[in-house]
Amino acid sequence: MTAAADGGGYLRNAWHVAGWARELDGGAVLARTIMDEPVAFWRGGDGEVTALEDACAHRMAPLSLGRVLDGGRRIRCPYHGLEFDRAGACVRIPGQSAIPPGARVRRYPCAEKWRWLWIWMGEEAKADASLIPDFHWNDDPGWVSVGDYFHVRGNWRLLVDNLMDLSHVAYVHATTLGTEAVADFPVAVRRERGGVQVDRWIVGEPAPPMFRAVGGFAGTVDRWQLIDWRPPAHFAIDVGCAESGSGARDGDRTRGITMYSNHSVTPETQGSCHYFWHHARNFRLDELALTETLAEVTRTAFGEDVVIIEQQQRRLEAARPDRPAIDINADAGALQARRVLDALLVAERDAGGGA
Repeated sequence: MTAAADGGGYLRNAWHVAGWARELDGGAVLARTIMDEPVAFWRGGDGEVTALEDACAHRMAPLSLGRVLDGGRRIRCPYHGLEFDRAGACVRIPGQSAIPPGARVRRYPCAEKWRWLWIWMGEEAKADASLIPDFHWNDDPGWVSVGDYFHVRGNWRLLVDNLMDLSHVAYVHATTLGTEAVADFPVAVRRERGGVQVDRWIVGEPAPPMFRAVGGFAGTVDRWQLIDWRPPAHFAIDVGCAESGSGARDGDRTRGITMYSNHSVTPETQGSCHYFWHHARNFRLDELALTETLAEVTRTAFGEDVVIIEQQQRRLEAARPDRPAIDINADAGALQARRVLDALLVAERDAGGGA
């Protein structure tokens, strides 16, 4: 059985995307389960984001259904009115002055960066905000970015496998991102900066439908898929096309177009996950119609992945334990990522920081 089939555990001492920053606009409280733990998020009037265990210390009622008070400095339980401060300590109980020992909920380190909300589920002392991965394309005036969220009924590591092997675009995304020849071009895989890089060049082939429409390519193109994966599940994928033989592989992309297809996956449970993505371009920035078209195309394409992952999860859950699994050449990047993740999970468990 694969690690994805049996869950594979969670890497807690790492930053994970918990939501889009816009989900907290207008004073909203966001309820989201992360690694089997319910969490409530809100943004105070001073801009500070708070993440607390979404279960009152009294009778486990969800704090996310309560009311944020005092400019975001406190949240009130909707059941019996207990109030908790940003640190998770109970500071008021209606009808009594004494606060029982242990009347608190867990506080999680969190941050708001790159238009995303981030959470650290592990040891608080290790939560260094400088370790938040670089997704500047999502919040950079030199790029236009469209993005969204999928709730996926599948284990998070299935999506890691999916995004490490883009040969599937020829089949899953035949009408948007794929051409038949993708899988015929080998990948170069290397470990780098704590993660894995997977590079594929598709040379002298027709452009896929989306690139043909956006870039106006009439002839063949040289196309690239350059994946930069950082654990646990952060992907910055440099994708694009240029006219065949125009020097793109040597660094000259002036006769082509570049986009970044970036993704981050966060476990919800062993059988479900949160899938955040954005797609950015650095050309024709003022064309709203193009932005809307790319948003629709990419949302459709990534939704096709979700369908596959959810069906795959069901088959894995139903498979007999002794059913053999095979690997193929296209799995090279995914297998390297699995080895990195497995080693990190073992190290974290041995240090007493994982679950």
